[in-house]
Amino acid sequence: MEKQLVISTVRSILSIQKDLIGIRTWRQPPENIPRYGGSAFPGMCTQIGEVLASGETFYTDRDQCFCSGGMVSTGAAPPLSAEERHEVLEAHFAISKAYRDVPTALRYEEALDGLFERYPQHCAGIQVGPLGSVDDAELAIVFCTPAAADILSRTYCYVSGEPVQGFGGNGGCPFLIRFPLVTGKPFFSYSDVAWRKYIGLAESELTVTFPYETLVWVAEALPEVAEAYRRYGEPQE
Repeated sequence: MEKQLVISTVRSILSIQKDLIGIRTWRQPPENIPRYGGSAFPGMCTQIGEVLASGETFYTDRDQCFCSGGMVSTGAAPPLSAEERHEVLEAHFAISKAYRDVPTALRYEEALDGLFERYPQHCAGIQVGPLGSVDDAELAIVFCTPAAADILSRTYCYVSGEPVQGFGGNGGCPFLIRFPLVTGKPFFSYSDVAWRKYIGLAESELTVTFPYETLVWVAEALPEVAEAYRRYGEPQE
């Protein structure tokens, strides 16, 4: 299925308001993709919000994001050392009360690392843009209602025979970027305050990320599954 048809199918059938976002990692800095201008705070969540507002696509790297979550999640930065983690946590504690204390925060980070077997391969940076403008996108990020996410999940189960996993916690990038890149599986999360605030999610929205090629065959089955979903409980023909 051609990409624009994938996008239009998903958005129209599920009444999705926001653009789908494409993510692609680059082993070398691309020559034909504009580099992100300035520094993003906190990080990739802010940049995704800017893409939704402007429709632009750009290339970004570790030097342009205060928060390392998105960079580590894509392999554009190595996992933080213990000293770096303390520095980042101190900065976060200055603006937010995400944890009771530093030991609690470090325990959370250790638990998060235990959820993943490995990090993505090293890359020089990440391209972020509307899915339609990101050639060879690896991930497709979908912002939708829980009902739409349920239909997407049901369609994936219908075709693959596998459940869709999800987590809640502090952060969006580890769950919604790193997990799909590492496993090659879709993932969902209501994410956290920064992801929701800087992307601009409504209270009725959550996030589902698909490896792009997976979204293609989900979109192919989506019309049939969505129709059956909406007629659930009615006599079958």
